Amino acid sequence: MNSSAESTCSHVVPTLFITITFIISLSAFMGNLLVTLTFLRTRSLRTSTNHHIVNMAISDILCSFFNWILYVTEGMLTSRVLIAEPSSLVLCKLGMYSRAVSQVVSVLSLVLIAVDRYVAIVFPLRAAKVDRRRVRLTLSVSTWIIPVAFCCPYIVYAQVVRVDDHTFCRLLWDKSAHTVFNAAGFVVFYCTPVIALIVLYTRIVKALRKRPSADEEMRRPVTNKRRKQHQKITKILISIVVAFFVCWTPLCVYLALKMFHPDLFAKDQCQIMLALFFYVFPSLSTAINPFILFLFSTNYRRALANLCLHMCSFSRTRTSQLTSKKRIAPLQVAIYQKTE
Repeated sequence: MNSSAESTCSHVVPTLFITITFIISLSAFMGNLLVTLTFLRTRSLRTSTNHHIVNMAISDILCSFFNWILYVTEGMLTSRVLIAEPSSLVLCKLGMYSRAVSQVVSVLSLVLIAVDRYVAIVFPLRAAKVDRRRVRLTLSVSTWIIPVAFCCPYIVYAQVVRVDDHTFCRLLWDKSAHTVFNAAGFVVFYCTPVIALIVLYTRIVKALRKRPSADEEMRRPVTNKRRKQHQKITKILISIVVAFFVCWTPLCVYLALKMFHPDLFAKDQCQIMLALFFYVFPSLSTAINPFILFLFSTNYRRALANLCLHMCSFSRTRTSQLTSKKRIAPLQVAIYQKTE
């Protein structure tokens, strides 16, 4: 590569990806924070499905934060080493581990959302008999326990390595064990959830399109309204599922090619494929969910508007209190001086 190409690569490309990643990460952090706050503040949103959505939002906040730690540790900001040992090693392990945990939590949350909707739509009478609060709590906790245990190799084997002028945070352990670990993760946390989600949502869509029974015909207005609500919710959730797997699939392809065909990336001196597949696309998945919820869900949009009004009124009240204190203070001084 000539000097002009190196110059272009060392300035334009990193600046572009820094800007893109910063905008996406900030949007993901703010969007998922707003989803969580609207859920906590609005009682009508505290349904079983929304509990799992917020569980996913919390994991996305975690991902948007630790993505930057990994980004800096890997030297994506500049070719110079910004963080020296041993801090870089700690951040490498923490970044890799946290991002992997976040991804698995999101996948499991998507599956639980689909199961919850399936039971509510296909077996509504059975769903009413179950103590959903206890089941929901158990399942939500399990979505964190499973990835925290499974992703432990990232804590043990993640290392900072330097190849030529580039710094990388990678798993360094036995190749066969590494292959088994990646294959197990791909099958258990990618292929299986994809198949389960396709089956569940196919059954849900069929159930919603099915002709109503005679009993339902007698309660037609109520039944039609509930059916439309279920259809709208299902469309929103399918959109979230599709967005998630579209954004994370490039990373799976990248890791597979990196493992079996490493020569494909030898000429990628600017690390464009690494930045796109390892950072930009996964980050994009964390930012899309709040956008989908606030754009297509009337309940979330209304809750967000109420939250904004509450925050504005609180800000005005606080400002008026501070202003009144500033006005009262000189009067108190004057009165004190007169009494003396």
